[in-house]
Amino acid sequence: MIASRNMRALGFRKSLYLPLTVFFIILICFFLYHNSGVQVERDVKPSSTYQSEKQELAQVLRKATMADRSVILTMVDESWARPGSILEVFLQSFKSGIETQRFLNHLVIIAMDLQAFNYCKSLHSHCIHPSTLAYVSATKKQSIMNLDQNVFRKRRINFLLEVLQLGYSIIFTDADVLWLRNPFTNFSPSKHALSISCDYYSIVDANGKERGTNVEDGGIFFLKSNAFSVEFFKYLKLNTVLFPKSYAAESLCTTLFHNGDAIEAYNFAINYVETAYFGGFCQLSNEMLRTASTIHANCCGNLTNKVHDMKNFLDDWNTVNEHHASEDNTSHKIDLRWPENCIRQKST
Repeated sequence: MIASRNMRALGFRKSLYLPLTVFFIILICFFLYHNSGVQVERDVKPSSTYQSEKQELAQVLRKATMADRSVILTMVDESWARPGSILEVFLQSFKSGIETQRFLNHLVIIAMDLQAFNYCKSLHSHCIHPSTLAYVSATKKQSIMNLDQNVFRKRRINFLLEVLQLGYSIIFTDADVLWLRNPFTNFSPSKHALSISCDYYSIVDANGKERGTNVEDGGIFFLKSNAFSVEFFKYLKLNTVLFPKSYAAESLCTTLFHNGDAIEAYNFAINYVETAYFGGFCQLSNEMLRTASTIHANCCGNLTNKVHDMKNFLDDWNTVNEHHASEDNTSHKIDLRWPENCIRQKST
């Protein structure tokens, strides 16, 4: 009899344990999220409004999609989308690249503020303002280069997940990437959920002294829409809530490095593309110019340097293409100027 009562008491305590544990986990997550300094959406939109905006997003993607349901995405704000800005050079690179102009029909530009959206519409046919997504809200006015990287990366993860869930594969490109050749030959969608190039380079001070090593993605990656990629990006989105400051200044490559166990658990297959195909100003070389599909204007420090060297590079690229129009586009004679204002780093 006593044993029976003890067993019932033990069962009662066990029945209380699970809901109490869940409650405390939720409470801790709530505390972490609201004390992380991450700005959250203050005005929660009605479900009908969100569904309407989601339909608008789906409509834009449907107009821009390729035959295989792939779309090209980039993000700009007002500082990157104005006369003489990065957006102009970015779009011009598609027209100047080899077999790249046709991809403009499949490019969707995500404008992060109203000014960028209005200017985008004057240049391009597929533009989206962040207000079309319920979880994106306006923050204090900062350029992408100065914006809290934790906020920017959270926005990007949220947007990518939204597009993946709509069934579209994504070629995400930073707007400070110059498209020289068709990059699709470097992707492997039949085998990998993600194709990305990771660039390791040394951080050097003004005196040429090595201060450490950094890792950046090449400014472009391919993300296939399937169950594995959707679940993995749900995991990344959850991490931005539970650990909002963990990867604040990290590139996607660094995030992948820190989440190796999750990559394996979600069976998230990754194709690491050689940096020779997705290059950048940090380690630009003549060899890279003969093979690169894209060049990322990194290691520039500020927008003035970035725009200046992007324009110079593209002007020289156009000159070379005109001069060698009848020659193989991988000719060893390609000889462009080094970036003048952006800093080249030492390879590791």
